[in-house]
Amino acid sequence: MSELAPLTEVYERNERGPSPSFTAAHLVLAFLVIGDSETVGRQALAAQAGLGDGAVRTVLKKLKAAGFLKVNASGCSLSGGGRRLYRRVRAKLVGVVPLEHSPFTIGSRQAAMLVKKGGALVHSGIEQRDSAMRVGASGATTYVVRGSRFTVPGGSSDCEKDFPNPVWRKLRTDLSPEEGDALVLCGSDDPKKSQLGAIAAALTLA
Repeated sequence: MSELAPLTEVYERNERGPSPSFTAAHLVLAFLVIGDSETVGRQALAAQAGLGDGAVRTVLKKLKAAGFLKVNASGCSLSGGGRRLYRRVRAKLVGVVPLEHSPFTIGSRQAAMLVKKGGALVHSGIEQRDSAMRVGASGATTYVVRGSRFTVPGGSSDCEKDFPNPVWRKLRTDLSPEEGDALVLCGSDDPKKSQLGAIAAALTLA
């Protein structure tokens, strides 16, 4: 079972009322923000996850009902089960690393996320791009680590050699990519949308 399955199941769990105004990527991002922060207030979480007030309440309700969340006067934090799930998810999804404008994907504000052993699920990269765009990103490019090199499906077999740029060193330093990993670079003029797009794209590979 995928490390992300418990969170996608939480998102898909039916409740009475209208369909949610947020995506599975929003819920995963909110979960990661809470785990990264230890404790976070609802307003801060809404701002960081790009959620409206009603949507963030629904996300918190779903995570709490699943047993992953504790809410008290100081804010929201993960339960014991939530922390265990967070560690598994973070072992699969590494990042998101913010990047200034690079030539390797579209959009002035970019974010990179590494999906451990996700390379086997990469085909043309179109699925990742489309998933990112559905949540408002401008686009996304997917790379696969093969022979310790960043490769593009159907394109370059050594991006660092073919397209020299300091960003590759930053990605290696910050994300420590290994054989078989997938790297998603997502861009937008809005940094929140580039971050959300990177997670949406990563969900297709997790």
